[in-house]
Formats: sequence, C-alpha cells, structure tokens
Amino acid sequence: MTELSPITLKEKLAYGSGNFGVNIAYATINLYFVFFLTDVAGLPVIWAGHIFLIARVWDAVTDYFVGLLSDRTRTRYGRRRPYLLCGSIPLGLVFALIWIVPGWSPALLFVYYTGIMLLFNTLYTIVAIPYNALLPDLSQDYNERTAIAAFSNVGGFMGTLFAAAAAMLIVDLIFPGKSRYLDSFPVMGAVFGLAIAVLMLVTFGGTRERVNPPAEKPEGFFKNLHSIIKIREFRYMLGLFISVMAGIDLFMVMVIYLLKYVAGVAEEDTYILMAIPLVAAAAATPLWVKISERWGKRKVFMAAAAGMAPVFLCLLIIPERNIPWIVLLSVVLGGGISALMLLPYSMIPDVVEVDELASGRRREGSFYGFIIFAYKAASAAAVNMGALALGLFGYVESMGGAEFIGQPPRVITGIRLITGIGPAVLLVLAALFARALDLDQERFERIKTDLAARSGRNSSQ
Repeated sequence: MTELSPITLKEKLAYGSGNFGVNIAYATINLYFVFFLTDVAGLPVIWAGHIFLIARVWDAVTDYFVGLLSDRTRTRYGRRRPYLLCGSIPLGLVFALIWIVPGWSPALLFVYYTGIMLLFNTLYTIVAIPYNALLPDLSQDYNERTAIAAFSNVGGFMGTLFAAAAAMLIVDLIFPGKSRYLDSFPVMGAVFGLAIAVLMLVTFGGTRERVNPPAEKPEGFFKNLHSIIKIREFRYMLGLFISVMAGIDLFMVMVIYLLKYVAGVAEEDTYILMAIPLVAAAAATPLWVKISERWGKRKVFMAAAAGMAPVFLCLLIIPERNIPWIVLLSVVLGGGISALMLLPYSMIPDVVEVDELASGRRREGSFYGFIIFAYKAASAAAVNMGALALGLFGYVESMGGAEFIGQPPRVITGIRLITGIGPAVLLVLAALFARALDLDQERFERIKTDLAARSGRNSSQ
C-alpha cells in the first residue's frame, strides 16, 4: 500500500466547512421543520409527522444509490467532489423554498411541503453522501482520521449551532416573534440557503482525494448489499449508528417544544438556550479526541452512551422557568452529545478497511449510503412516532401570526416523556452494539499491515 501524503490543516478546515453547510440544512430541518408546520403553517401535528416520515424515507432510499454511484464515478476531480460542485447551489435554493407558507388549503399545503421536501432530500443526498464518503479517501491513518472527523465534527456543531441560534435570532428577536413568523421564516430560509451553498463549494475547492482505487466491474445491487451485510463488524456498526443518531434526532425535533411549552422559556431567550448545548459540544470535541486516543473510540463511545442515558431522563423533571437548572442540563447534554456524534463517524471508515480486506474492494459510498439509509429510516420512524404521540396527547396547532396558544397539561407530560425516555432507550441500545463491536486500534493496524502486504504481492505479479 502506497504511503499517502499527510492531510494539511487547510484541507481539514475545508472538509469541516462542508459539515458546517450540511448541518445547517439538516439541523434546521430537524430542529424546526415539524414546529414550522404545526405553529407557522398551521398543519395538524400528525400530518406534520407524516410529511417528515415520507420525505425522510425517500431520503433514505436514495442514499444507498447515490453512494453506489459515487463509488463508480471517475473524473479528474475524483469520485466524491464532483457531486459537491453540482449539487450545492440547487440545494441552497430549494432549502429556501421550504420556509414559505402559500395561502392554500391545508390539503394543498400538505402536498406542497411533501413535494418540496422530497426535492430537498434528493439534493441533500446528492451532496451529503459523497461528502461523508470523502473522509476515507482523504487519509488511511487511524488517528489522523479521528482528527479529520474532529474537524468535521466541529464544523457540524457550528452548523447546528448556527441553525439553532441564528434561526431563533431571526424569527424571535430580529422579527418580533410569533406575530411575524410568516415573514421571518422565509428570511431565515434565504440566509441559510446561501450559507449552505457557499460552504459546500469551499469543501469542493479545498480538499483532495488521495485514495483513488481503479474502476471495477459494477456489482448487482442485491449482491453488493448482501456482501456488505455479511460483515459482522458492519452489522454492529449499523446498529450503533442508527440507534444513537435516531435518539439525537428525536431530541432535536422535540427540544423546541420542550423549551417553549414545558420550560416556559421566553421568545427572546430561546435562541440563547438553543445555542448553549451546541457551544458545549463544540468545546468538548478536542477533549473527546484526546480521550479516544488514550482509551480507544469504542470504549469511550460505550461510556458516553451509557452515561448520557440518565441525563436524558432528567428531562422528565425539568423545572419551569428555572434558567440556571436548564443551562446546567444544556451544558451536560451538549458535552455528551459531542462524543455521541464524533466517535461513530470516525469509526465507520475503520469498518471500510475490514471490508476491503475481506472483499478486495473499496466501496465507501455503498457503506455510507446503506448506513445513512438505515439510520434515516429509523430516524423517520422515531420522529413520526413522536409526532403521532404528540397528536394523541392532544397537541393544539396554531397558524403563524395568531395569538400564542398554550398547551394542556397532558401535552406537557407527553413532551417530557417523548424527549426524555425515547433518546435514553436508544442510547442504551447503542452502547450494547458498541460492546459487541470488536474493532480497536490494534486490530485496525493488523488489517492495514495485511492490506499493505497484499498490495505488495499484487504489484509484484
């Protein structure tokens, strides 16, 4: 195996920029889209859950095929980067269209938001899957991958922070809150759409693909899928990833309801409290990198997942208008979520090497496509079930511009249960999958040695 040149700081920053853009898009949808549908467009919460489910399942279906397509792509720009070039601007434009409210009937609004989300998720897949599959093509060093993932992770937290804080800053502070939601959400969409396009283009221009395997004969879909699922490490990694990410997604969708209706946070303070856990998460990332280098990614992830489950259960008793208590809990949640998001993304590329040793092929796109497919399907189901539960508890929808509507006590109880118990259960499940995943640095180095030896034998023949 040929020794690859080290990745530069500039390139790490450029790669992290992409996750900044990806997470502005993804986090804004996760944090605010269902709330936008219920409290701005005025759609029933169960309808909102169905729109989220339909769009996310479509997103999941397209993920695998885009990943497979990027594996087979060969251009002078590499395998992954051309998708960033072609998809970034359309993605930003369509993102802006999500946040307008046409003056139509509820049924037509359902059709509009379902259609625009299907288009958005298609474009998101075209950009995000090649972006994620780009990481293993940047470096094959075990610890350097963790460092690259850390830059990506910080970029992701910055994108999520931007989405969480800037959205509320625009709609609740620059604009005067709920009375102007019909005007402020479209402004937010336009600003964010521009940022998404620019940041993704920075990644295209600032990175270089170092691992460029030769083109191989395409393998059939089901044969390719079956050969990937046969890998034991992949199955455990898949279970780990979908459990932890679905739990975080459920929390992200519900947190705005938790702050506004359970904790009773004032509109002008919401953007600050949305930002605090994300600032804590970004600040904790270097610490988690150092800890994982000392103790190993898998062990640290297990400890973080098991330790954060009781923290989420504290949301069952979060007090109303007790800002110091809410701030403390937000800091702890942010610090823990940092590890829960950083470590899985740095572990997936190691499983790619396991597959290469077993199959003789590098198919990062297929790996990421199938993992993200399964995760998004699980996430869609979790969020839809959360929305359905809110509807069953009796959630009261309202139109943007209408007077603020409080929620009955049974809805407050429902929000607590969904936000606290759901993520906690999924984190325990993720910790169990991590416990079963036998892939530490020592084994990874043996795999690299075996690959290098095989490469040497092939080159001498």
